[in-house]
Amino acid sequence: MRRFALVVGIVAALGLGAMPSAVAANPVVNHFTFTESFTDGDFCGTGQAVETTISVKGTEFLAPNQPVDSRNVTQANVVYTNPQNEATVLRRAAGLVSDTLISGDPDGVHTVETTVRGLTGSLRTADGLVLLGAGYLVLHETFDGEEFVSREIVINKGPHPNAESDLALFCDVTTDALGLTN
Repeated sequence: MRRFALVVGIVAALGLGAMPSAVAANPVVNHFTFTESFTDGDFCGTGQAVETTISVKGTEFLAPNQPVDSRNVTQANVVYTNPQNEATVLRRAAGLVSDTLISGDPDGVHTVETTVRGLTGSLRTADGLVLLGAGYLVLHETFDGEEFVSREIVINKGPHPNAESDLALFCDVTTDALGLTN
């Protein structure tokens, strides 16, 4: 009986010893780039059209080996152009974003914890640079299915004036720089 227990123990140890290399493997990644152009017919609720071009380059971790549901590292550049006067605003963002479902059912009411590290946004206008946010930010965002309901800042380490303004700073600066009126 003692010998049987020893053999079972050795087999189990060998089996478990081989397991961490499979479990700790690097996550599956998807490298991507895309560019898209479109016209927003009601930019920031002004009722006026703005031409938008987005260029994104990133890496998406499809099966992250950390306790998160999704993770990506992305660099985005966006050009907003007022077709009436050709005024432009350039937006840039870059950093690491991870999302974790912390409560509820994704098909119903649920809350996602979003963690952002990096440049959450900057705007370059004819008058200079406006910082939308940089540093470390943790948000709890509530959705009903795919529909956004609310956002709460949980941790804010860095200036994040756009998040603190409930994203109003972006529209205030951009509509003014593009010469749009409400």
